[in-house]
Amino acid sequence: MTSFDDILKEIGEFGPYQKRVYAMLCLPSFILSALLVVQVFLLGTPNHRCKLPEYANDSFEIQGPTHERYIQGWIPLSDGDKYDNCHIFIHNHTADSFAEKITCSEWVYDESVYKHTFSKQLNLVCDDAIKVPNAQMIFFFGVLSGSLVYGQLSDIIGRRKALYISIVIQLGSSLGLIGMTEYIGFCILMFVLGGATLGVYMTSYVLGMELVGPSKRLWTGTVAPLFLTTGQLYLILMVYLIRDWKYFTLAVAIPGCLFLPYYWLIPESCRWLLSKSRNEEALLILRKVAKSNKTVLNENKINELTSHHKEGRVWQLFSTRTLGCWSLIIFFNWFVCSMSYYGVVLNTSNLGGDIFLNFVLLTIVEYPGKILDVLLLDRIGRKKLYVAYLFVGGLAFIATIWPIIDGNDGLHFVLIALTMVGKLCITGAFGAVYVLSAEIYPTVIRNTGMGSSSAVARVGSMIAPYIAKSADLVNGVTGKAIPLTLFGASMFIAALLSLSLPETLNRELPEIIPDVENLKRKKVEVNVTLKSLTTINNSEVTNEGFSGIEANDQM
Repeated sequence: MTSFDDILKEIGEFGPYQKRVYAMLCLPSFILSALLVVQVFLLGTPNHRCKLPEYANDSFEIQGPTHERYIQGWIPLSDGDKYDNCHIFIHNHTADSFAEKITCSEWVYDESVYKHTFSKQLNLVCDDAIKVPNAQMIFFFGVLSGSLVYGQLSDIIGRRKALYISIVIQLGSSLGLIGMTEYIGFCILMFVLGGATLGVYMTSYVLGMELVGPSKRLWTGTVAPLFLTTGQLYLILMVYLIRDWKYFTLAVAIPGCLFLPYYWLIPESCRWLLSKSRNEEALLILRKVAKSNKTVLNENKINELTSHHKEGRVWQLFSTRTLGCWSLIIFFNWFVCSMSYYGVVLNTSNLGGDIFLNFVLLTIVEYPGKILDVLLLDRIGRKKLYVAYLFVGGLAFIATIWPIIDGNDGLHFVLIALTMVGKLCITGAFGAVYVLSAEIYPTVIRNTGMGSSSAVARVGSMIAPYIAKSADLVNGVTGKAIPLTLFGASMFIAALLSLSLPETLNRELPEIIPDVENLKRKKVEVNVTLKSLTTINNSEVTNEGFSGIEANDQM
């Protein structure tokens, strides 16, 4: 039986033409990753306090003894001898006393970090502070919806058309945000942008990987996530230079125009074309690949292609006791990885010090996290490496309680260092759990299992904004310690549960559901090579390919 991978092995797995197409498909990740986390800054809440009544031209920066005495007369103290950000005294001038303490309706903001943010524009503080994580949750709900909509769309109308539609919608919704002046419209556009952002990444990744041979997928599967990290560094540069949410959002959105010609530059997926019996169109692309690789395409083999791809059902993930238990553990681990990864990103402003430096440091550590997966997954083993990531990262996050509670400025570097270790580990864990999960699920339900795991991960990312915001909603140092401590504890629990999962390194992948029982037995060495970060074997990628599977759910 001939598979599509057999043809790629014959004509070339990753030649010049494939490299050019793959490089173009990696570029959108640079922009969409910036759009993915731009909410950290456009919804950033600057330091603020109530605007002083009867004080002309009051601003956060005004200082001096007279101004300080005036503040003391109007703004009560909260915990830690800090001025209350949300309340002000109403004076009873006749009795020369305070009548009551009420919530203020005007604020002044510190502009040393941001000149303008959307949160500042709408005063999303105090009683309205919950609207910030609400908007972030809506964005991630859009990502969840996008994984369903664009995944199905790419199977129905093709990868290239789905990619182009998502590029146009991403560009339109990101530019539309700039003109928003009210909350509901902003949330609607955030939802649309979240879905389109996922659509761009998923379809571009699938298109690129479906043109690459099996022996090259490990390395090519690592490249696209590196573009994601680099895009975040571009974002922080724009935010640092511009400081106004409308203009730095424009700076990261407008480069999306560069991808509008992709409909005419990027070929359709040969696997999808063959699955729709459009063999002649697939042959045109394969001839280009063969010519570029200076090989000869045996066109007769196109008619010999066989597919073993069958659509699985979610209930089959629980068709046996063993598989059901493992599925629940895998679901929880994806939930924790997504919640912790995005939670750390959203919690950056709560670390103190320079937010820009903090963001850069926490972004840079993603590079070794992703590269270590490639270097160690085949050496240490999937489960061992994954559990080690969770234990070390969880310990690092929990250990941040010490510098946070102590409050000593000299320990700030310890807090940042521990957070960096945790971020590196959760980044590596995300890649490792993908491989481990894909090798545990049998071929007949692998797409279903991975798609379901991805959906659960999105729920984790939807909860992350509320955990990160708890640092502001709970007063004092206790609130600051909650997010990272909770992420660390969750990682510890996930690591303990993962100890009951099987090690899949050098194990024969299960093809049908009963084969799962073989993973429980004592390890038997077999001639199995690493399938790649997507861990899809030949029988699965034929025709239908990577549909419904996201290659790296850190997106």
